[in-house]
Amino acid sequence: MVIAIIAILAAILFPVFAQAKEAAKKTQCISNQKQIILSTLMYVGDNDSQYPFGINGERASNTVYFVHDLTAPYRKNADILGCPSYRGSAKGQDYTGPDWRTNNFGESLFRWIRTRCSTCKPAGTFRYNAFTFNLGLFGLVTTNAPAGLVSRNYQPMGESGVPLPADTIAYTDGYFPRNYNLTESTGGWIDYWFKWEIWPRHNEGMVFAFADGHSKFYRYNGLPKGGRIPTTCTNYTETAGRPNYYDWVIRVPATKLRSCGIDKYPNRERDFECVGHPGTSPNFGDMHGVPETCVGDVNNL
Repeated sequence: MVIAIIAILAAILFPVFAQAKEAAKKTQCISNQKQIILSTLMYVGDNDSQYPFGINGERASNTVYFVHDLTAPYRKNADILGCPSYRGSAKGQDYTGPDWRTNNFGESLFRWIRTRCSTCKPAGTFRYNAFTFNLGLFGLVTTNAPAGLVSRNYQPMGESGVPLPADTIAYTDGYFPRNYNLTESTGGWIDYWFKWEIWPRHNEGMVFAFADGHSKFYRYNGLPKGGRIPTTCTNYTETAGRPNYYDWVIRVPATKLRSCGIDKYPNRERDFECVGHPGTSPNFGDMHGVPETCVGDVNNL
């Protein structure tokens, strides 16, 4: 009888404990993103009110810079780039590998970047990352990038050009896809897809950091949309299918989701490659917009 009672209590309490543990991890993630966006705003203050590049390539040194490289002097601690709920890793996605300086990239994202750009190297200010960023806000400039990367010129926005900073997403839980799908032999298309996949890791929800400096948790069924893109924005050509600044519609057939073992959304890095990337139609979310501007997606800049 005692054993039966203990078993019943365990069945009741263990899920509660698990939820409490995840709640603590979510709080840590909110804090991490808060510190990341504050360090970004400090950078903006010292950079003539211009946001940092999301991605930038330098041909002279063959270096690829992420926003986290540029804000490193302001955040100091690379550990805040990680998420305690990142499945399969205690810190986040491995970006550079164990020791990229000796070409030991392991299974990192940069290993796949090197399949296209053999001379490329990271700036080296962080190894793990669990958060994606808003390219519409930060830009993507690879016009002077090392050979092998696609040439792009989407400039970062100025602080005065962001009408609603409290509604403008800067960072969120996510993942940089390493390759197009599980069978691809080259990859690391960070300069081409404009797409960093979102990842609801916290009790069916996500944490966002906004351009005004605050961070907040949202349930997956109530993610912020940023409002509707004005019809007067003639540069934006996707109003019918994606009328809002932030689009969270899953455009993956249910049969494909089931074949990849995905219930509602991905829970592992391999889930993203299993689904494959559909080009300009987002898999699990799109957050490249800046509310009350005509920046609705980087494809329309």
